[in-house]
Parts: sequence; C-alpha cells; structure tokens
Amino acid sequence: MIFSHSCAALGAFTRSVQYAAVLGISRREHVRYLKKSIRLALCYARFADPWNLREAWMAGEAAFLSCAYDVVTDWRSFDKKDRSAFERILNELSKPDPKKLALDLYEKDANRHLAADGLERGAIALRFILKTMECENEREASWGDLENLGELLQIVDDVYDYEDDAAAGAQNCLVTTRRDVYLRRLLDGLNRANCRQLFGRAPSVLTFAIAQARKKGTALLTTSE
Repeated sequence: MIFSHSCAALGAFTRSVQYAAVLGISRREHVRYLKKSIRLALCYARFADPWNLREAWMAGEAAFLSCAYDVVTDWRSFDKKDRSAFERILNELSKPDPKKLALDLYEKDANRHLAADGLERGAIALRFILKTMECENEREASWGDLENLGELLQIVDDVYDYEDDAAAGAQNCLVTTRRDVYLRRLLDGLNRANCRQLFGRAPSVLTFAIAQARKKGTALLTTSE
C-alpha cells in the first residue's frame, strides 16, 4: 500500500509542477497548491487496487485535476480565462468521457445548478476520478452505488469546509435546513464497518479524513440537540 500512495503522490506532484504556470499559480500560492494536490492524491490512492501502480499513478493525475478544478472555481471564482486554462489541461490529460464530466460539473457549479444541496458535485467528482483512473467498472462492481458514495464523500468535504463556506456564502449542504439529516446520513453511511468494507482494514489518509469528519459531524449534531 505504501508504494501505491507514494506513486499517487508523485503523479500529483509531477502534474502540479508541470501545469503550475498554466494555472497562474503565484509564489504565495505554490505551497498551498502542492499540499492540496498531494493530500488529494493520498486520499484517492485508496480508490486504487494496492498492487496496481498504473491505477495509483492515475489517482495522482485525478488528484491534480481535482486540485486544478478547485483553483479555477474556488480560488479564481469561475474566471473565464482560468476556465480556458482548465480546459486546455483537460484536453492534454483527459479522455473524452472524464473531460465532459469535468466541464459539465464546472457549468453546473458556476450556475448553482447542482442538485441535492450541492451533493451532486461529489457524485460527479467520484465518477470523474474513477474514469480518470480507468477503474470505474471495477469499483462500481465492488462498491455498489457510486452516486450515493460520491454524495457521502461530498458531505465529508462539506463538514471540513463548513465554517469557511458559511462565511463566504458558498454552497454547502450543511448551510441548509437539512443539515442534521445530512450529518446523520454521513454517520450512518460511512461508519467504521462500511469504511472497512469499501476501503479495507488498513489505516489510510482517506479513512482518517472520514473519521475526523465523523467526529466533527457528531459534535455539530450535539449542538443541534
């Protein structure tokens, strides 16, 4: 497993350095940018077969592309010039199916047309990641409902970003009247047993991130009661 995580991190680092200038990453942003890309790669590595280094490398590429997406949306506020830069990167790295998913997601995100209080973003993102890794069919066969899992992982992300998104007025499923419903869905859907079934028993960056989100989610639920 350590080899797959290292391979994914290297893939993300390599692409991040290669395309930093295309994304207009400043010196001030560089460390944050690399950290984000590598952190995502360490999470996505758990989606790969631990003995398949190609999948792990592609998990790193998917992580870089996810980081690039966040740069042109969250960091650059959907600026048209940066969207063009993102499309150029997709043209060079992505096949037609994941490229279409990424651009469709961008348009929905930019126009606030994401369904399920924004959780659709997670469902589309998971499909994009697995298509990029070329293992979508294999993971769907073993994991089951990818849309549900993608939405659960988006709730994890929303838990981490809750305070920042609330302050910025950004879309976040927890900044809605259904906050507690989503928190309970996270606690039920990604409990320890389910995480082991999906991602294996070995500790990983992904399962640690989920556990921390569950801990924060439990605390948020307590304040509602």
